[in-house]
Amino acid sequence: MQRGIEAQGIPTSLITLDVEQSSLMRPPRAIHPIGFKFGHSLGKPNDKNTQMKVLLAALEEITKRQEPGHIHEVDFPSYKQS
Repeated sequence: MQRGIEAQGIPTSLITLDVEQSSLMRPPRAIHPIGFKFGHSLGKPNDKNTQMKVLLAALEEITKRQEPGHIHEVDFPSYKQS
C-alpha cells in the first residue's frame, strides 16, 4: 500500500515494530521505535507525550533523503519510563 501511495506522489513513512518483515518490503521511509511492544506502535495507551514524539519522528523521515529498505531505529526513553 505504501508504494501505491508513493506512486501517486504522496510521501509516506512507516512505523514498524517488526523490522525483519518490514525490511523485506523495502519501504521508502521507516522508523523502528526501539523496545516497543507489539500493539504499542506509537507508545503506551494514554501516553500522549511519547505518541507525539513517535509521530513527529516518522514525519521527520519524510524530509530526509532515504535509501529504500533502510529502517531507522529511534530510541524513545519516555516509553520505558512511563
